[in-house]
Amino acid sequence: MKQQYITIVASLAAFVIIVSEASAQLPGTLNFTDITASNVDQTTNDDGEKEVEIGDFDNDGDLDAVIANGQSDFGARRNRLYRNDDGFMQEISGNPAIPGFNGADVARNAFFRDYDLDGWLDIIIVNDDNTSGDAGRTKIFINKQEDDAFVRFDEEGIQRLGAGTGGAACGAVSIDHDNDGDFDLYVGNYPGPSQDTMYFNDGTGNFSNVTGIHVPSDGDYTVDVSSADLNGNGKLDLIVANHGQNWIYYNNINGSQDGDYSYSGSRQQIPNGHAAENAFEPGDFDNDGDLDLYHSQGQGNGDLIRMNQQVLVTGQVQWQAMTDLPANVRTTTSRKATVADLNADGRLDIFVMSENSRPTILRNTSVNGQISFVDWTPGQAFDNNENGWHAAAFNLDDDGRLDIFLGGFNGDKLFVQSDSTEYAEADLSGGDIPAFHNESPVAIVGSTDGSDTYNVTGVPNNRVMSVVLNSYNSCADYTVEVLNSSDSVVASSDRGGNGVEEALTFSTPNSAGLQVRVTLNGVCGDGDDDGDVDVDDFDALNTCLNSGGSGCDAYDFDNDGDVDFADVAVFQIGHSGPNVDASGQYLLEILTRN
Repeated sequence: MKQQYITIVASLAAFVIIVSEASAQLPGTLNFTDITASNVDQTTNDDGEKEVEIGDFDNDGDLDAVIANGQSDFGARRNRLYRNDDGFMQEISGNPAIPGFNGADVARNAFFRDYDLDGWLDIIIVNDDNTSGDAGRTKIFINKQEDDAFVRFDEEGIQRLGAGTGGAACGAVSIDHDNDGDFDLYVGNYPGPSQDTMYFNDGTGNFSNVTGIHVPSDGDYTVDVSSADLNGNGKLDLIVANHGQNWIYYNNINGSQDGDYSYSGSRQQIPNGHAAENAFEPGDFDNDGDLDLYHSQGQGNGDLIRMNQQVLVTGQVQWQAMTDLPANVRTTTSRKATVADLNADGRLDIFVMSENSRPTILRNTSVNGQISFVDWTPGQAFDNNENGWHAAAFNLDDDGRLDIFLGGFNGDKLFVQSDSTEYAEADLSGGDIPAFHNESPVAIVGSTDGSDTYNVTGVPNNRVMSVVLNSYNSCADYTVEVLNSSDSVVASSDRGGNGVEEALTFSTPNSAGLQVRVTLNGVCGDGDDDGDVDVDDFDALNTCLNSGGSGCDAYDFDNDGDVDFADVAVFQIGHSGPNVDASGQYLLEILTRN
C-alpha cells in the first residue's frame, strides 16, 4: 500500500501542477463604465445608423476607429475617423487627415484593410444611393505616409474601384474571397431589388468587377452581409440577410475556383424567422469546433442562434434553431451584434445593439456543449438612451480587457471594462448586500462547507436579475437558488458536476426582498463525504486502485466509469485548491437592473 501511494504521487507530479494552475483561473467579473465624456472628442452628436470598425491606421500600437454613418436621407450625417492617443479617442474626420470623408453620402459600411499591401491600413466606405451625395459610389481612402509616419488619407475610389462601384449598396464584407492574400469586396444591394456585386483586388489596391462570373443572379433587397468558413473547408462563405429570403453562399464547394459563389448548389436558404431587418454574426458559441450564427431579427420578432449541427455530403451545413435566450433580445428591436469573449473565460459573448432600447450583453454560460446565456447588461453603464446600430469590441487601454465603442443614435459612446463592486463574505453583516439595483454588479468572494444566504434589497418587481457562480476550485459542485420573502424558490440553477458554473436570468417577482442561497453539494476528492479532502480519501482511492476499482463509484471523480490514475489527478486538484479543507471557495456575481 505504501509503495503504491508513493508511485502515484511521483508519476503524476508534473501533470497535477499544470492542471491545478488551470483550475484556479476563474472567469473575471464583467462590468463596464461609460467614459465618453472624458475620453471621446467628437465634433457633433450626429444621429445615425452607424457601423464601427477598429484598426491601427497610424501604426502607433493602439487601435483607432472609423465609423460609417447612414442616417438615410434625414438629418445631418458624418462619417467619423477617431485617432486613439493613449486611450483618448480624438475625432480627425476632415482636413487635413481625411479630406472629403464626412460629406453627404449615406454610408453603410466601413472597412480598415491594407488594400495595397504596403503595411498601412486603408479605408473603404460603402454607400447606398439614397443620398444627395455621390450617387452611392463606394469610396476607398488610401493611407499616405512620409518618413514612415502617417500623413493623411486620399480618396482614390474612381481610379481603383471604378465610377459605378456599389451603386445601390448596404451590407458589405471585405475579405479574401479568392485566397490570394489580399482583401476583396462584396457589396449587397440597397435599396433593391438589384444585383449584389463582387470586386477582386489585384494585390495593389486596384479592383475588378467579377460579379457576372462569381455572384449568383439575385433580385433581393440586401441589408447585411457577413462571412465565415461555415463548412470548415478553409474558404470564407457569405451570409446574406435580406428583406426577404436569407441566404448562405458557399465558397467553391465544387472545385470551380476560390471566390466562386455562383455555381449550381452554391446557395442555401436560411429559415427566415422574420425576414426584414436581419443580421447574422458567426461564432462558435458552444465550443464544439464549428461556427454557429447569431440571428438578429430587426423587427422585434425574437433573436435566435442557428446552431451548426453537421456538414452534409453536399458541403452545406445542417442548422438547428435555438431560441432560449434572455427576454431582452426576444422582445426588442435588435440590430447588429458583436461577438467577443468579453470576460476571457474561453466562451464567446454577444453584444446586441437595439434601435429603441439599451443594448444587451449576452454573457455566455454554456456548459458541455449546451448553449446558454444570461443577460449581463449593467444598468449604470448602459441606460435606455444607449440605443444604436453597431458596436466594436477592442482593447482601448492595453489592460488585457476588451472595451466597447458604440456607434449610437445619440452620439458615439465609449465603455471600458471595470471591476464590479466586490465584497468578502465576512464584510456583509448578516449577509445583507448594500443596495445596488441599476448600479454596478456585485461580486462576493465566499466559502462554505454547507450553504450561505445573501439578502438582496431594493429590487422592484419585473426587473432583470442575473446570478453567476464559479468555484475557485474545479472540484466543487453547487446549487444556486433565489428565494422571495416567503422563502419560496423563484429561480435556481443546479447544472450538476464539479466545477460547473451555475447561472440564471429571470424577472424579479413582486416581493419585498430576495435572497440568494449558495449550497455546496459536494467536493470531488471527498470520497468519504466528510467535508474534507484528506489522506483518508487518498488511502481509500489507493485501495480502490489496487482492487481494480470494484465497488468504488464514490472515487470515480471524472465519471468515466473507471477508477484509475485520472481520478488520482482529479483528487490532487481538489486537494491543491486555495481552500484545501473543504474546497468550497466561490465567486458569486449578482446583477439587477430595470
